[in-house]
Amino acid sequence: MYITHPSHEPTKLTRTGHAVWTIAEVDFQVGPFLDTNTTTTTLTTSATTVGTGRTLTASASLFASTDVGRYVKLGTGWGEITAYTSVTVVTWTITVAATGSGSITWALGAWSNTTGFPSTVSFYEQRLVFAGSTDNPQTIWASESGAYEDFDVGDASAADAFIYTIAANRVNVIRWLAPSRDLIVGTAGGEFRVSRPTGEPLKPDNVTITQQTTYGGHTTQPIQIGSAVLFVQRQKRKVREFAYRFEDDAYVAPDMTLLAEHITGDGIDDVDYAQEPESIYWAVREDGVLLGMTYQREEDVVAWHRHLFGGTDQNCTITASDYTNIQTGTTLKFTKSDGTTVTFTSEASSGDAPDETLGFRPNESNDTTADNIFTAVNAHADFTVANPAAAIVTVFETTPAGTGLLTVESSDTVRLTTTDEKESKVKSVSSISETLENQVWIVIERIINGSTVKYVEYLDSTLNMDSGLSGTVTGSSTTVTSLDHLEGETVQILIDDAVYPTQKVSSGAITVSLPSTFADKTIEVGLGYVSTIKTMRVEAGAEAGTAQGRKKRYNEVTVRLYKTVGATVNGDQIPFRTSASPMGQPISSFTGDKRVSNLGWDRDGQVTVQQTQPLPMTILGITGTLVTSD
Repeated sequence: MYITHPSHEPTKLTRTGHAVWTIAEVDFQVGPFLDTNTTTTTLTTSATTVGTGRTLTASASLFASTDVGRYVKLGTGWGEITAYTSVTVVTWTITVAATGSGSITWALGAWSNTTGFPSTVSFYEQRLVFAGSTDNPQTIWASESGAYEDFDVGDASAADAFIYTIAANRVNVIRWLAPSRDLIVGTAGGEFRVSRPTGEPLKPDNVTITQQTTYGGHTTQPIQIGSAVLFVQRQKRKVREFAYRFEDDAYVAPDMTLLAEHITGDGIDDVDYAQEPESIYWAVREDGVLLGMTYQREEDVVAWHRHLFGGTDQNCTITASDYTNIQTGTTLKFTKSDGTTVTFTSEASSGDAPDETLGFRPNESNDTTADNIFTAVNAHADFTVANPAAAIVTVFETTPAGTGLLTVESSDTVRLTTTDEKESKVKSVSSISETLENQVWIVIERIINGSTVKYVEYLDSTLNMDSGLSGTVTGSSTTVTSLDHLEGETVQILIDDAVYPTQKVSSGAITVSLPSTFADKTIEVGLGYVSTIKTMRVEAGAEAGTAQGRKKRYNEVTVRLYKTVGATVNGDQIPFRTSASPMGQPISSFTGDKRVSNLGWDRDGQVTVQQTQPLPMTILGITGTLVTSD
């Protein structure tokens, strides 16, 4: 693997065995070099033979201290600068015997700490291609064919290396390279095609670079899927599909987010692609949300979805300020994980205890006021409060009753500012090809036991929870260990496909009590999450104009399910257990139709199906009978 960065020399990561990895700067066989000198400045070397410690002297100011490590070509030989003395004198090591000492026939290396290094790299037609250094942002360097670390441009034979600078009306910094039908070059201002005559390989004497589109790309790595290249546009909010269109004999780049422009939020930071078991383009948003785009171009399937993970990366807090102006009657309304609310109300400023159970008094200082809020909220059985840090109160739900997040709303957002709990953040995504399918790995950030941690996890279709582990219970009372990574978290528990009450992990363990019939059953423990599908606003049933904004009601909704246990439709629980289901046993998965009647009137006509338990749910279709009021 070749790794590039504009401030560092190209680096090569090599794996020669499962546990044998090396990483080192690339030791190029030769070049690349800038154009041969055209000035009157000469270079003289103290010796022309191969060896170290040679002195190289310029007839005019030429060198800089940052040139140490830079290549120099003198005549037909070349070497590397190893020490800097002055703007006219350096020490160099000669790798290939120099010729023409004292002449003007010389060239400096194209890459150095003085000029910068390439920022992107790719393979194409047996060549290693670099592009976009600091001083040469529009230049492409292609190695000799089959010799990835030889950049000697030679005498322009077919296999020689070549250097090409894109000519454009504006300076377009090259940001990525992608091998496809042609070599595609993505710049800050447009996308270019590196082509050659039909039937010929890419050679120094047949390179043609033409601009195809003018959208501009971000530095995020492009992904080739089939014959198309998907890239993130310069502003990071659109994903474009760069593909050849036969009827135009040119490339086009349609917007893949056209039908879901909101999905990318403030921008995309990282991407990858998993081909199996589903063709999904994965993307990580700036705010840590993982996105997926099911992409099957042959069937014109382009469908985006969001993935929110269990756990939190931000706590629920209240910060007190300007306590003297907190008015009597100011409220702090907490919404718990199950959607129920608890409201605390400020009373008159005084040192006495509040009159009401859910009251608190601003008093003495911001810190004291925070202490009073701490005392009031912590006294409630549903909440646990950390000792205030200065004027900041951090609140947790003692035993979360649902899988939602704890939020707090202040009626005075100036003097009692708040933050809500937020979902865990995905930092990066990577797809690793296995024998039968791709494993999608993520780096995810959470707050665990009061500390912010980053875990490396992969999406496992056999588990029903996040950051989960599975094992076997061996008796009626079993202590489940190895849960240190979820210390202090309230976890969901699934035993033999039956949901067990939630528990908080203590000392890396939980304890479950079961009937003896549950011995040797599978247990799964992890963080819960909610799966949600919500239909678009329906356009149907109106006789006079559009149905948008009109009152409507579903008399009946049919949800077609596949191997599903447990689901709600617009908040109503669908029954899965029948009189024929044996008690004390898990419910068998259901495949077929479930019907819900009379969902109530509203103006949207949307159907929301959710799975709030750690159980499987697959929806094949949603249909219904709708009445629209004219």
